[in-house]
Parts: sequence; structure tokens; C-alpha cells
Amino acid sequence: MESITLRAEVRPRGTKGALRALRNRGMLPAVVYGKEVGNLLVQCSEKELASIIARHSIGGTLLNLEVVNGSGQVKAPYLVMIREVQRDPIKQKLMHVDFYQVSLTEEIETEIPVHLVGEAPGVKEGGVLQHLLREVTVSCLPSKLPERLEADISKLGLGDQFTVGDLELPEGVKVLDDPETIIANVVAPVVEEPEAEEEAAEAAEAAPEPGEE
Repeated sequence: MESITLRAEVRPRGTKGALRALRNRGMLPAVVYGKEVGNLLVQCSEKELASIIARHSIGGTLLNLEVVNGSGQVKAPYLVMIREVQRDPIKQKLMHVDFYQVSLTEEIETEIPVHLVGEAPGVKEGGVLQHLLREVTVSCLPSKLPERLEADISKLGLGDQFTVGDLELPEGVKVLDDPETIIANVVAPVVEEPEAEEEAAEAAEAAPEPGEE
């Protein structure tokens, strides 16, 4: 797994005004929690974290969080994952993030994306490909955590489906979702029948006017 480092600074508990001023400086309020760290208030670069989130899946990415204390000393990096991200509902700008400290010796549960790979022959037959499940919940040691899983749809004909149980999993990774859950399928295109009102209108239009017979 790719090693990603993010630098953060310890911050005091602040008022709404203080947090607003923090964000105006391009910093993002955050909290780190876990068995060893407890609850640690920190701040990090909003731009750097937004770049990481844009390039990686949240549930499938571990971060080495280097926290600088009040005296400017860097503590030992915390191995963390992003548990929750809060955004502005209108601008979608990052507002707050929760980091969860993980242990290399304990399994974690998290959601990771499922990407479709290959081309389904059923689409060439006139079918429509539906991607129904885009994330699955996995359990594994942090060192085994995949950033994503791939669903090979290259054998899906018209009417076929790819389920959770069809996924090829890396060693040490378990999927907790129902194996019968459909990830993707190829279905026949829907042909819309004319509406009853349209049919009635067409019939009325075709009927001869009184005296025309």
C-alpha cells in the first residue's frame, strides 16, 4: 500500500469564531481518536487533505499523521484512517475531519470502492450495464487493506450478473457483505409503451368528425 504522510499541528479547543478564523487561513480543524491517542485536537492543511481525498478512496487509505506539538516537536507518526468528513452543504468545502488511529496488529472494518473492469459482451448485444453496488465493507489487517476491489465484467452477457461472491479478494481480506448482493448486471433495454392518454388522443384524432362519414 502506498505510504501517505500528512502533517498536522496540535490545536486548542476553540469557539466557532476561532474555528472560522482557522479555516480562513486554509487550515482544517480535525480530531484524532483511538485507544492510544485518546482524543487529540489537531489542525491540518485543507488543501493537502483535499488533494489526498481527491486522489484516493477514503475508506481504503491509511495516513501517517505527523503531529507537531506546541513546542514545535514532531511526535511519532500516528497511523490513521479517515473516519468522517464534514463538508459545507453548498460549497462542498471541507469543514472538519475525524481521524481514527489504527493498530497494525488489529483488524479494521471499512468501506472500499468497487471498480468495474473490462467490457461486458452483453452491452454489445444491446443490453444496458448497471453498476448497482459501488462500495463493500471489508475486514483485514491495516497492512492488507486494498484501496479498491475490481469486478471483472468481461464475461457478462445479456441477463448475467456479477455478485459480491464473485469478487477475487487479496490474501487476508474478507468481505462482510452478503455474497449474493449484485454488484453489476446487464439487462435488456426498457421499451416504453405509449401512454394510455396518448393512445386515446390518437384514436380521437383518427375518428371522423360528425357528418364526415
